[in-house]
Amino acid sequence: MDIVELRTPTAILRHGRGRLIVLRPGSDGECVLDVPVTDLLKVRLNRRADDAVVIEIYLRYPTPVLTGVPADRTPLPVLIADHDFPAAAEIVDRINDQILAGQRIDVAAPELQPPAPQWGKSGPTRADVDRAVRRMAPRREAKAAITALHRYVTIDEYVLETAVVVAHPPAGTGPGLLAATTGRLLFISIGPGERYAHELPIPVIMWARTTEGAMTTPGEIGSVRGETGIDVHDGNVTLHFTGTDRADTERVTCAVNFAVRRDSADGAAGPADPGVSQLYSEWELLVERHSLGMVDDGQFQRYGRGILRSLPDGH
Repeated sequence: MDIVELRTPTAILRHGRGRLIVLRPGSDGECVLDVPVTDLLKVRLNRRADDAVVIEIYLRYPTPVLTGVPADRTPLPVLIADHDFPAAAEIVDRINDQILAGQRIDVAAPELQPPAPQWGKSGPTRADVDRAVRRMAPRREAKAAITALHRYVTIDEYVLETAVVVAHPPAGTGPGLLAATTGRLLFISIGPGERYAHELPIPVIMWARTTEGAMTTPGEIGSVRGETGIDVHDGNVTLHFTGTDRADTERVTCAVNFAVRRDSADGAAGPADPGVSQLYSEWELLVERHSLGMVDDGQFQRYGRGILRSLPDGH
């Protein structure tokens, strides 16, 4: 990232290459602050009571002033002139964007680019479906369901794992092929009778887990004791499938949970550090020290204001 510089009446602010530097103007250029952006909590523009406009720099790790416990979260102010406001707003946004980027969750995953289907006499075939089926215990009766799976998967999803299971109401009734993709959980029926398929979008799934046959909670559908199964919960109903091969059911369970985490967390911003609970603990400590006379009124107002302003936006 290129280095950008803002010169104000009281300081020179530089941002780039993952660092924020604040210097005093003049020939000496005394360094006031030189920290990696990962050490910043946030940066914002604020107009003080005296009508001065300042850039407030909040550090994630404040000065320890109370028996070694971080407490002084008072932001470092950088005074700017009114005509510098547009440039200051731009650099503040740039810094905050980098802070947010550093908080984003990266779910480790292999390349999951859905392959293009290959067309043959029996219809389309997908390489990801073939790989998932090869990892599954071979079941001759699943051949028609596997052929259907090749047709059902879309260009936007990647097939992770498959297993032959027995569905229990309300998930379905009887044996079928259960397929976990990056976008859906698919159940394709197997055997005589009318063929059907069910789908459950990954974004509505909260979790999946392998069961050992015991009932989970009162009112939920359980499996016969001694069998391995899969429970899938959407926040309202728990769907249950009895597995025919333990290794297959465990792989599908892991695949569903991976898809759920990938959908909900990958690229999302992680929790603020420090969070509300930590800041509240610091506030309680400050109040206690003030009541014991360890912090005077001026310090109490200064430190307290810094803690309150460090709260995530919206609190």
